[in-house]
Amino acid sequence: MSTRNVLEWLEEAERLSPEAVAFDAPGESLTWREVACRARAIGSCLAARIPAQSPVLILMDKSPACLCAMLGTAYAGCFYTPLDASMPEKRMAVIAEILRPAAVIYGEKFGEIAKRIANRAVLCGYSGIDNQTDEDLLRTRKSSHIDNDLLYVLFTSGSTGVPKGVSITHRSVVDFVEWACEALKLPFGVRFGSQAPFYFDNSVLDIYCSMHMRGSLFLIPRGDFMFPKRLLGRLADAKVDTIFWVPSALTSVANAGVLAPENVPTLKRVFFCGEVMPCRTLNLWKSALPEADYVNMYGPTEITDVCAWYRVDREFADTDSLPIGFPCANTRILLIDGELCVGGTCLSPGYYNAPEKTAAAFVQNPQRPQIREIIYKTGDLAELNDRGELMFLGRMDSQIKRSGYRIELGEIECALQSAHGVDSGFCFYDAAREKIVCVWTGEANEKEIRDQMKVLVPKYMLPDVWMHQESLPSTGSGKIDRVSVKNLYEHSQP
Repeated sequence: MSTRNVLEWLEEAERLSPEAVAFDAPGESLTWREVACRARAIGSCLAARIPAQSPVLILMDKSPACLCAMLGTAYAGCFYTPLDASMPEKRMAVIAEILRPAAVIYGEKFGEIAKRIANRAVLCGYSGIDNQTDEDLLRTRKSSHIDNDLLYVLFTSGSTGVPKGVSITHRSVVDFVEWACEALKLPFGVRFGSQAPFYFDNSVLDIYCSMHMRGSLFLIPRGDFMFPKRLLGRLADAKVDTIFWVPSALTSVANAGVLAPENVPTLKRVFFCGEVMPCRTLNLWKSALPEADYVNMYGPTEITDVCAWYRVDREFADTDSLPIGFPCANTRILLIDGELCVGGTCLSPGYYNAPEKTAAAFVQNPQRPQIREIIYKTGDLAELNDRGELMFLGRMDSQIKRSGYRIELGEIECALQSAHGVDSGFCFYDAAREKIVCVWTGEANEKEIRDQMKVLVPKYMLPDVWMHQESLPSTGSGKIDRVSVKNLYEHSQP
């Protein structure tokens, strides 16, 4: 019988590798047996107090204990939404209002916030949940489980300022993880180094591939990413062999000049997703670690993390664009008027408690009107290159029209990020003033960048406004916080 609940992987890891490290962080480590036992106790506590398939809000630091709370929620036959302590409380409250959780599991220092946002939810302090397991109750919950039950709801930013809760089922995660472990050639005992916060969908691959392959997940302290040399030392000490990070994190390390085989002696696999990966960054990593396996992945939260992938199998110039490659197994990708649309088991059932937003983004496949087949409109532009590989072109809302020319901001960004002396950067369009704005960090000045870019893009695509920054703010998931920079720009305008 095929896997229909992610907990089957946990129980297999407990049975076959009970004393192996499962999840660890500096100062805290849990074995697969300890994780399974703690998760069943949490599941028993929840199942005694709330119905199956109820939403559970988790307000805890990123930690092995938080992972136990997430898996314990699954044992109760419920689904989880992790929050992060760095989120503004107002955003937490909005998410809680949309989710209407039946229970809130919280870490000790978050008790007051939990009370303020919980409304009528059952409050469960993590440290107050005892280790008693009600096997009969868990068995009853398991017997009613189907693979289309929700596993989690992760909230993304909405265009109207209201977060959208993306619902994902056990079946979607099982399908994705089984593909990922095989396609990415993950060995049993794989050792991941986690960068993504648990409210960001990149964490799904780390968590569940570790579990499926009876490996382990090392939770890298967030502060380490501000100090690349210390970060690589942490990876080496923890014997991490696989990372799945956003390109901004990889770029920061590459630009620090600390990459060398002796600094990351165990690292064998470098995967990335969430942003466009500059080929200049890729080449710096490949130069330092030529034997590592590099894989570019693409996918919005609405399709269970990843729907397209490309294993780097040839050389690219710094000025090239990296393909996003090919659809993952059991995934259909369509290009409809240039827009990348996705269908398959990977697809979310929709946005939680938001039927109108769901109807707008999850639509009938126009190419198969004879039968109900839902696809997700990503809002991303793509095309096939002459090798049949998918190429990401940018957001539909980043395509601008100026002086009669249609311009892709992504193409300008690619040229910017390839320029020597540029550490990181991006472009945006000031529609009110009809100006392309370039933002960058690094030692290069405007003239040096312009001279390099003008041999790569036509004159009408060169930026009009140049904003040099000492550093760029990042979101909680590690991506460049473009909204904050745009706001800074707007406030500087007369």
